[in-house]
Amino acid sequence: MACDEGLIGFAVTNSEAIMVPTFSRLAMLGSNPIAISMPAKPYPFFFDASTTVVTRGKLEVYNKNGKPLPEGWALDKNGKGSSDAADVLKNIVAKNGGGIMPLGGEFEQSGGHKGYGYGMICEIFSSILSMGITSNHTHIGGKGGTCHGFCAIDPKIFGDPCKIEEHLSTFLQELRDAPKAEGATRIYTHGEKEIIAYADRMENGIDVNVNTVIEMVDFCKFVGLDVEEYLGKLDLESAKNSSSYN
Repeated sequence: MACDEGLIGFAVTNSEAIMVPTFSRLAMLGSNPIAISMPAKPYPFFFDASTTVVTRGKLEVYNKNGKPLPEGWALDKNGKGSSDAADVLKNIVAKNGGGIMPLGGEFEQSGGHKGYGYGMICEIFSSILSMGITSNHTHIGGKGGTCHGFCAIDPKIFGDPCKIEEHLSTFLQELRDAPKAEGATRIYTHGEKEIIAYADRMENGIDVNVNTVIEMVDFCKFVGLDVEEYLGKLDLESAKNSSSYN
């Protein structure tokens, strides 16, 4: 929204504790994403990423597909690397210990303390400045408590907004045109893949994990919604033979 108005947008949020700080074995911070947007051509710079290696949703997808987690994603309740998605998710809910690694991974040598620090920056600009609930105290006893921080910066306080936008656009294009690694066909700037994916999904629809569709059907029944009216006509029996449903 800020970008649409020619402004630089900045947003952070905390969430239920899933990130295990460096040298700890208990999740204390959320996925705590940072999002920044800035006008540019042919499309804006959009950066939006969690400060954990992956989000909780990635673990849920692996769990539903019955696949082991890749090395370097998660920790068990003892603070050791784990590939068991179901166990990690269970421990996050029970707050027994374990969770997802910060960006950079488990150790200082790989830069895990940097992801931990980025997560703290999100915490400061969301829960701390607002005197709100920190990640380790959200989602307890049926209470949410998630906090957000938003900021919009007018580039004209630094100079001519049009020239600043042109300057960024030039650099983004230089990044795309940089020499490519062996085997690589394209260099993307932040937000470019999402813009391409959005256009594709609007035209071709979205593949949804079959188990997720089944959960949606069950929830419709639970709250008394007409499944066909709410989700459309579904052929779940044939969909069960594949991993996704469009």
